[in-house]
Amino acid sequence: MDRNNHILNSIEWDIESGALVKIKKYKFSGEPYYEYGVVVGEKEIDQLEMFPCIEVYTFGTQTITRQSPNALEILSRPSNESNKENMD
Repeated sequence: MDRNNHILNSIEWDIESGALVKIKKYKFSGEPYYEYGVVVGEKEIDQLEMFPCIEVYTFGTQTITRQSPNALEILSRPSNESNKENMD
């Protein structure tokens, strides 16, 4: 368990829950297409896949899937609520 935390801290992947992302997928013919979604989980390393992944809710299919860093492009990061000032 301690080893996984060490590995996650050594990986440069600046993504967090609430980020709007573009997901690159491929059709059966090999042609790429894109879907949009929002990150709903935390970064983790699956022992079977051996690579970091994160759970993403996809708007088009309305499902939650695990995505790897090479399939995601971050479009918008979540706002930092603690630094927001009241506009009133």
